[in-house]
Amino acid sequence: MDFGDAMGTLASEDYMTDVALVMGGFAAPALVKYGVEDKMGKDLPDEAYGATVAVGGALYGGAGRKVAIGGGVHVLEALRTRFTEGN
Repeated sequence: MDFGDAMGTLASEDYMTDVALVMGGFAAPALVKYGVEDKMGKDLPDEAYGATVAVGGALYGGAGRKVAIGGGVHVLEALRTRFTEGN
């Protein structure tokens, strides 16, 4: 792939939409956590919120699968934080 093709891919609207869906899936567990912990008074591990988004996106299908990828990345990041930082 030459430089022109690479820039064309990065500038493509479909690529940007895919990236936005994955990043939305990565950020969505923070909203779920706010609703569960602050509004309902429950305390769950951060991995549970990412798993919720990942499962919801996978069940929705289509573009939701890209959201599920972001939720899965959130789970991995939460596990990494738990084991490396001792939370």
